[in-house]
Amino acid sequence: MFKIIHLRLEDRAVVLKNGLPFRALGPGRHFVWGFGLSTSVWNTDELVFRAQPAVRAVLPRDWFAELELGPRERAVLVKDGRPLVFLRPGVHRYWTVDPTLRVRRFDVEQPLPELTDELGALIPKREIVEATVLESERGLLFVQGKLARVLEPGRHAFWTHPEAEVSVSKLDMRADQDAIVGQELMTRDKVTLRLTLTVEHAVADPVLAATAVANVRNAVYLLVQLAARDYVAGVTLDQLLEGRDAMTRHLMAEVAPKALGFGVRVDRVGVKDVVLPGEMKTLLNRVIEAEKAAAANVILRREEVAATRQLANTVRVMEQSPILLRLKELDALKEIAESIGEVRLVVGADNMKALLPAELLGRGLALPSAKTHEPTSGQ
Repeated sequence: MFKIIHLRLEDRAVVLKNGLPFRALGPGRHFVWGFGLSTSVWNTDELVFRAQPAVRAVLPRDWFAELELGPRERAVLVKDGRPLVFLRPGVHRYWTVDPTLRVRRFDVEQPLPELTDELGALIPKREIVEATVLESERGLLFVQGKLARVLEPGRHAFWTHPEAEVSVSKLDMRADQDAIVGQELMTRDKVTLRLTLTVEHAVADPVLAATAVANVRNAVYLLVQLAARDYVAGVTLDQLLEGRDAMTRHLMAEVAPKALGFGVRVDRVGVKDVVLPGEMKTLLNRVIEAEKAAAANVILRREEVAATRQLANTVRVMEQSPILLRLKELDALKEIAESIGEVRLVVGADNMKALLPAELLGRGLALPSAKTHEPTSGQ
């Protein structure tokens, strides 16, 4: 009895007689004589195959190859220049009937090769860690939980495996502004108020920022909050309202050095708002109103004193110079005339000298004298 077996170009087969392999068959048409025959057929396009040792013993050695990979080794089968199969540690058998087949071995202790799209799609995601670090960021590479190094901007890929698990975290290096809103504080003179502060900060040392504190923003927030409480508790309300710059300097002096201790640079701390209770606002408005009224009164009195002093000086000058006094009188009459249109001044000859002294009329000018009539006798 015989059996006809047809194999395609990509097929390989082993004939078993009574369950035992005794002959390997390549592509083509085969006539096999005997009883209890069966066949095992493999498609060589599926590069990796499994077979019992007895079966492999009848296969020609130029049909397949064996590859053993250690715990820190990986491999890729490449056919016609395209990666097709990814191999992990262990013993692997693959068909070598295609002369273009190549094997690429990798050591996971060494840097990962350049990942093409085909290779990146073939390697399982659990085997590699990829990260793209932006220009405004820095990456932190951790191996087995320990910080290995800082990653500069760019694309990075690393092997990861149970003996050396890799992870990458990223930190934003740009400056950030935070508002610390609604801080209920009490001044030294027992006035309760609410402060809103602003703080501008940026990561200066990514290693410290990632390892010294759990959350950079919360750490900066707490530093500013505590520094503000310490300052407000030591000043009165008037000192606080009059000295915002002093509070800003105090906050910077307290916060900036401590923030550098965990890798953060504080560029600015400012007081945005000071909110007082309603009754305190009313009281302060009254105080300010009283202060302004008192200041206005002081200025008014000062001007009155100055005017009185000036008037006294004028009186003294006029007392020493009658001519100047007379000129002022005439000037006043002139102003009155301009206001009412006409002024008539009637004086007798005897009063003219009093009105216009001789010194004012000029030297050698005599005033007319009054005519006297003597009575004649004998009439």
